[in-house]
Amino acid sequence: MAENKTVKYHIPHRGIYMYSHVYEGKTEMIVLNSTGSEQILDSECYTVLTKDSKEGRDVSSGKKIDLTKNLVISPRKSLIIEF
Repeated sequence: MAENKTVKYHIPHRGIYMYSHVYEGKTEMIVLNSTGSEQILDSECYTVLTKDSKEGRDVSSGKKIDLTKNLVISPRKSLIIEF
């Protein structure tokens, strides 16, 4: 069975780790804040992972996320965005 999936990693910055997982046409971007303080992630940092997508959905809450704006990541939390 052939699988068509891709994983792209972003260089960690200020304790924030990001990567995207593409599978069967759907992309998930995983953002991990390993610090003890809230972090603001500039949208320019993750455009290479989101490409042309302007909006995503938080997998855990179902809330829509504007991918053209900065992301606020709580301390020691993760965020999974599907687009």
